[in-house]
Amino acid sequence: MSQQLIHSFEKLWFSFRSRWCNQHDLKGAVAFSHDHIKIPFFHRVVKVHPADTQVDRLIQDATDLFKKLRFDCTFTLSPLDRPENLTEHLCDHGFSPEQPASVMIHEHPLTQPPVTDTVEIERSGDREYEMWADIMCHSFRLPRSMGEVGRSVLNDNKTHRYLARKQGVPAGTLALYSQFGMGCIDFVGTLPEHRQQGVASALVTQAVLDSQSMGNQWTLLETTSGSEAERLYKQHGFRTVYHRTRYTRPFT
Repeated sequence: MSQQLIHSFEKLWFSFRSRWCNQHDLKGAVAFSHDHIKIPFFHRVVKVHPADTQVDRLIQDATDLFKKLRFDCTFTLSPLDRPENLTEHLCDHGFSPEQPASVMIHEHPLTQPPVTDTVEIERSGDREYEMWADIMCHSFRLPRSMGEVGRSVLNDNKTHRYLARKQGVPAGTLALYSQFGMGCIDFVGTLPEHRQQGVASALVTQAVLDSQSMGNQWTLLETTSGSEAERLYKQHGFRTVYHRTRYTRPFT
């Protein structure tokens, strides 16, 4: 596993997420939050690297911050985070492990676009943003306001949005975020009535092909470990290169 790859993905992930959220300096970590949309996407603690003597202080500061925000406190940890016994400290403070996330890389070059008789993939233009955002939010059961919050992030020149149509009807979405020589696939969503019909497969294949044509050294994505999505990505040439662990203390 390449340390350069891990550093690049964590840098890209942080860059992308930080544009959506408020940031709080915890002096040894960064906390993300959002004033109006209370979902886990916007609320977590990352980039954890306190001095050994400051670990318990940091965890308590994070807990106090999210208590004020009236939201669960979640630490999302990568292999870069320190100290090595951080998870023991989290458990001592009442945090519990959640299902980890798998960071997956596409290993094999593609030379052909996806071939399907029923699913068409197109780049989604600026004037279609509202439709794209509505389909994405509906696919993931997210509040529609998330689409408006993400407009400036998902409408810039680093992000390419894809729309899948099934027999001409909008059916799914994907976003490809390209930076630091890496393409990151996100928001792979399919409307409930179009699932299990090849929509996600066609979207992912097209995004991988385009990421390679952009000259990206790697194309990666993050998904919940053990999920149906992870199994789908494995079938399309992805493999897990590392895990991001999650520890949560519920707001009470």
